Amino acid sequence: MTSAWMDNIILLSDSYKVSHWRQYPPGTQYVYSYFESRGSDRDGWDEVCFFGLQYFLKRYLAGVVVTREKIDQAAKVYAQHFGDGVSDNPDLFFREGWEYILEKHGGRLPVKIKALPEGTVMPNKTVLVTVINTDPECFWLTNFLETLLVQVWYPMTVCTNSRYQKLSIQKGLEETGCEDWAPPGGTAFKLHDFGFRGVSSVESAALGGLGHLVNFMGSDTVIALAAAQEFYSAKRAIGFSIPASEHSTITSWGVEGELDAMQNMLEQYPTGLVACVSDSFDVFKACREYWGDALKDKIKGRISETSFGQLVVRPDSGDPEETCVAIMKILLEQFAEDVTVTKTGHKLLPPYIRVIQGDGVDYQSIPKILNRFKDEGIAAANITFGSGGALLQKVNRDTFKVAFKCAEIILEGGESREVFKDPLTDDGKASKKGRLTLQLASDIPSYAPEDVYQPRQGPDGVKGGTGHLHFSPDGKYVTVASGKGDPEKDLLVDVFENGEVLKEYKFGEIRKRADIPNGPWENSPDEPEEEEPAKVEKAAAPALNGVKPQPQLAPAMPYAAMPRPAAPFVMPTMRSASIPSQPMVMQPSPVGAARVTPVNRPSFVAAPQAPQVPQVNRPPSFVAAPMPQAGMTQPGMPQPGMPQPGMTQPGMTQPQAQSMYVPSQIRPAVPAQMQIAHPSFVAAPGYRPSFVAAPMQQAPMYASTSGLQATMRPGMMMMTSPGSMGPTSMPQRSASLGVGFGMGNTVQRMG
Repeated sequence: MTSAWMDNIILLSDSYKVSHWRQYPPGTQYVYSYFESRGSDRDGWDEVCFFGLQYFLKRYLAGVVVTREKIDQAAKVYAQHFGDGVSDNPDLFFREGWEYILEKHGGRLPVKIKALPEGTVMPNKTVLVTVINTDPECFWLTNFLETLLVQVWYPMTVCTNSRYQKLSIQKGLEETGCEDWAPPGGTAFKLHDFGFRGVSSVESAALGGLGHLVNFMGSDTVIALAAAQEFYSAKRAIGFSIPASEHSTITSWGVEGELDAMQNMLEQYPTGLVACVSDSFDVFKACREYWGDALKDKIKGRISETSFGQLVVRPDSGDPEETCVAIMKILLEQFAEDVTVTKTGHKLLPPYIRVIQGDGVDYQSIPKILNRFKDEGIAAANITFGSGGALLQKVNRDTFKVAFKCAEIILEGGESREVFKDPLTDDGKASKKGRLTLQLASDIPSYAPEDVYQPRQGPDGVKGGTGHLHFSPDGKYVTVASGKGDPEKDLLVDVFENGEVLKEYKFGEIRKRADIPNGPWENSPDEPEEEEPAKVEKAAAPALNGVKPQPQLAPAMPYAAMPRPAAPFVMPTMRSASIPSQPMVMQPSPVGAARVTPVNRPSFVAAPQAPQVPQVNRPPSFVAAPMPQAGMTQPGMPQPGMPQPGMTQPGMTQPQAQSMYVPSQIRPAVPAQMQIAHPSFVAAPGYRPSFVAAPMQQAPMYASTSGLQATMRPGMMMMTSPGSMGPTSMPQRSASLGVGFGMGNTVQRMG
């Protein structure tokens, strides 16, 4: 990427463009061109996520890019290219033009580029980028840059490809009762990039990998992380991975040693997430006899009071749909004692085991697999996907029919001339004409029917069509042609002029802009300016008389950069966990918050020391007490016998309810100080919160003699753990035990 020829802008174009400086009409001073998607060759792909231009601007166009050495190098290459007996035009190269740029502009390119903000999702057939030269002597430069600028099609298309798969995954999660939330939950880790080896170059891996990471956080394409830091101001890692095996590390143990190889994986990586390829010889035997029997206790033991671990089983052959369903049924059977069901009745594996399908995965196979899961009663949260060449390489410029076309030239004296193409043999290649603006359709309150663009009607029709309003297929946007738009309402912004990048986008804001509806980043905070970790400050007590409390938080930062909090917080809809070792009052967050975010993700803000809480006319949701060896009591609430006296929180009352104990093998408590990884395939090392109890409609919370918590709703009966006092019975209604480490669902125990 640092070779001289790759850094020579004069060589980064198609050969024929070297000759175009002689081909424009006499007196041409300005050439104005635009870039758009003219549609898609894939059904239902009606919009594109614009991404990647900033890389090309910073990598190839910004600063001094024309030097004497580069002109000399290009002159030599082109003299040979167009001469040496093959062609009689060794002097086609416009050396004088490049010398002019060097002398007049100091080697900086005299062009102006406007573009849609990166990460914007826009219907096809709308203008995305415009380019015009700023020096009348350099009219030929605009379209000379087409070759390079059109390569934006690649990261843009990969990004859109990844985004459509994200939509399919979220749909599958919702349809099988697996609730979504902000990173690191939900869809954020559900599609992992395995594509580095499957692309055409290192630069392709970087750009394609970046396009994928706009939508997800799982990636093995390391070069994309470095590119994000250099070209998109990413302060920290934007993608994550885990230790995983390949076939060589398993099969090198021999056929008879496969079980030993798998056991070695569990022992080498006893905590956190680890993935193991399991189809070297017989994936069904591996799931039933190895993972589900011989190594079962080791897998279950990865979750304890002091550690968390998860095995991710990886099949890598066979029909993806059939294989995934078959091994899922085996694992659900082998680990049936810890299987739960989601709110839609779909079965969910225990949190210590999951599956990743990394073979044959693309935008078509993912919905097929998830639809089968839905029909078979299997929760979508059981599986993560990995995709390689299909994600980063199985695309081309025609996937979105990308084109860069001249729309206007300006001649000496200021005469403007509309430029367009309208081939009789393909009306899909008709181009827009004149100066363009992209506006909201609502900005065009009234217009005549003849103002709406109509394509050419047959051989004798008006070439270029009629009308100047090119409405997007969804009717929300309009590309206004022929210079009749309002520049003040143009959605395109100035991003580059005369060698300088005018507007830079950070990766975090691009993720937010590109996110799907109700996606993991839709309402996340902006990326911080500084690298120092933010600290959560003490929140004020709840206001009285129904006034919403306003927790005071430090400046927001992306979740992966946050320090592990000293005090636990609540994961939305999750149930059951440890209580901190010091008094802790959990303050309710503002009621009616639309979504959780990586920084303000908990439903409650933790105050490091318990303040005096005023008496209110309704009981608080709950009080998190210190973790005693025995239990705790709350005033006015019956409590089963405990080995030691309980503890109370002053000024806090709770309604009466019976206690329920949960056996430790069902849902072990997790100390607040330990690192917790996310249930999906990979986890972000920088932000692994502890699990704590979530409020359940103001239901009380108790600590059991086994060191666990459980939440009871009124009307539930007591269920004791082995060795504890009292009869054992099941609750009259399903208990919210939240065994789904990160699953966030109301679940019911399966026998």
